[in-house]
Amino acid sequence: MTPNSATTLHQLPTSLDLAAMAVAGAFAAHVARKRQLPLFGVLLAGVVGGLGGGILRDVLLGLEPAAITTWYYIPVVLAAAVVGGLTARRTHFSRLPFVATQAIAIGLLIGIGVQKAVEYRTPAPAAIFLGVVTATFGGAVDDVLTGRKAVVMADDHLLLGSVLFGAVVFWALTIYVAFAAAVVATVILVTGLRVLSVHFGWTSPVFPGDDAPSPP
Repeated sequence: MTPNSATTLHQLPTSLDLAAMAVAGAFAAHVARKRQLPLFGVLLAGVVGGLGGGILRDVLLGLEPAAITTWYYIPVVLAAAVVGGLTARRTHFSRLPFVATQAIAIGLLIGIGVQKAVEYRTPAPAAIFLGVVTATFGGAVDDVLTGRKAVVMADDHLLLGSVLFGAVVFWALTIYVAFAAAVVATVILVTGLRVLSVHFGWTSPVFPGDDAPSPP
């Protein structure tokens, strides 16, 4: 089967694709306003955070990005960014609820990345990779645009590990169990791992010697 030929099995619902991007866009705009960006900066962060991963996913699959070729993606994600920006000052998350909200958005993005890869019959490692890329790319771009180190690369509370584990679990469940079970389980798993890692201070693994004190 050619790379741009889809199968009807495990087809990604457009509604979930759009919902995942909208949730991610609202969260990205919320974070951007908390960082005190101006209005258009907040909206741009929301659109990039919501659509960036899905656009890269489609490009890597050799497809025309759905967010560009379908008229309603950008307006829906932009509307979500407006909501995320407007509610940022009224919503005061403590650390764990903030992490949980972030993880829900990430879990949904993992799902739309892996599922579309499965729909186009990519090998398992490629599908898992696309899940990781879809979940992390938009947020990483937002961090770079605001002059910060990408959180997904610097975070010491298993953020990237949770994304990778979630992508593996989603692929296994959507192939061998059911798509709906994969979505629910992945969101719960990623959220649980992120909250527990922050609560208990679990750190990401490093190469041997990297955590040792630097010589004088």
